[in-house]
Amino acid sequence: MASLSCIIPRNCFSKRFLRSSWSLAIKAQSSSSVTASSNSKVLPFADIPGPKGTLQNLWGYALNKGEILDVLSKRFERFGPIYREQILDTRIVNISDVDAIEKVLNIEREFPMRPGFEALAEIVEDENGLGLVSNDYETWYPERSTISPKLMRPKEVRESFPVLNTVANDFMKRLDLLKQSDGVVDNIRKELAYFMVESFASFFFNQRLGFYNHPPEPAAVAFVNAALDMVRNVGKLFYTTPLNKYIKTPPYYQLKRNLATIHALGMDIIEEVLATKQQGRENDFSIKQSVFEYLVENGMNTPKSMAAITGLIAGGVDTTSITCLWLLYELSRNPDFQDKLYQEIASVVGPNEELSAKNVPSLLKAALKESQRMYPVGGYIVPRVFRKDLEVLGYNIPAGVNILLFEHLLSIDERYYGEDAKQFVPERWLRDETGEKKEFHPFTTLPFGYGVRMCLGRRMAESIVIILVSKILLNYRLEYVGEPDVSRSIIEGTMQPNKPILLKVTSREKVTM
Repeated sequence: MASLSCIIPRNCFSKRFLRSSWSLAIKAQSSSSVTASSNSKVLPFADIPGPKGTLQNLWGYALNKGEILDVLSKRFERFGPIYREQILDTRIVNISDVDAIEKVLNIEREFPMRPGFEALAEIVEDENGLGLVSNDYETWYPERSTISPKLMRPKEVRESFPVLNTVANDFMKRLDLLKQSDGVVDNIRKELAYFMVESFASFFFNQRLGFYNHPPEPAAVAFVNAALDMVRNVGKLFYTTPLNKYIKTPPYYQLKRNLATIHALGMDIIEEVLATKQQGRENDFSIKQSVFEYLVENGMNTPKSMAAITGLIAGGVDTTSITCLWLLYELSRNPDFQDKLYQEIASVVGPNEELSAKNVPSLLKAALKESQRMYPVGGYIVPRVFRKDLEVLGYNIPAGVNILLFEHLLSIDERYYGEDAKQFVPERWLRDETGEKKEFHPFTTLPFGYGVRMCLGRRMAESIVIILVSKILLNYRLEYVGEPDVSRSIIEGTMQPNKPILLKVTSREKVTM
């Protein structure tokens, strides 16, 4: 899962024309180097290769007939592992070198500046604030340090497995109704998105939304739709960020309405949760404290707690559902591995087919990791902007320049993963017969980002996907029946399939293993 604090669309830089005021302020703060170097031959910023012009550079993206990833790959092939570009007055440095990426990521401490969040921050600040997406260290760090123990500690996530299993069971019942007579399931991606919202709410509130009730709870449906609309409007808002400095665009007001809807419905859910907890604690002290209760108990007032949860849910709906979709896609295209994985899952779960945090098959973990290597949903690491100059690959990068790191190009590079780098081979992450395990450079695949602001929902997202995929494989064999030659494409900041994923499911009891 990548929360709102984890995602900024890469291709929005080719559509965003104005640099924000804080970037100009940073540029004026310092010109000293953040990296000590005895090399007197550090080349100036102007010597970094790259395409010329501003509008011409923009047209190079806009008029390209291929995917944005193709444009990037071609430019790195032409200019080398580092190149600069300018879109009107915005200066950008693009890097695709594993050692340089590691160096840049390890420079940061407070990581205060992330281009692209200005309009979003303005909206949420008007609604009592959402420090998690702020560019101000003094604002985001306290809220993150409060919520991270509940999301990042393995023990906290392990305790959520029972309720997540329950949500996954309901998804399976719905899947059985949705599949057509030939086993084909239409719009599996949308169903995954609904499942993620129900799962996230269960995790955060320790209370079901009721989407899988018959009929679904109206408030739950409204909550789901508002969350999905929020994701779409955040993407639109990124594209119109410059305009919002002068005149508010429709996505700006649509997003405000989404937040208001989620806030109102969320407060209803929370009141019900608190009432249930208060009543139950008299007789049952084993009831788990919800994330929201934890936040309130630790000093975050109700509006800010709701805003924090809203941001995490909204950012995680699409990213986690796409993560799951890519994994199901690869499993459906690799039937031999799928059967092997099914056998391992079936051998570790009990009669009730429930995964616990203690019995997750290593092959299932490896399959998810391999899928994320091939299809990192974020598409790239969140851009950095530093307060001081730094030296990278022999060049000086001035303070205030947007630095984009493209580790996703390295994640399928044969130099790091061998001749089968573009193939789905989960076994690469497991120990061989001798007990040896291959070592891969950790900075060639960072699906959840890196550093002090890496994705907060990582453990929760992985658990949700693993539980659901285990349920699906235990009940069905998957077959891909959609269009061939699906490739990864960056759309509104996430790495998505460029074609619809169409799956056929066949009940396991009908198959002779």
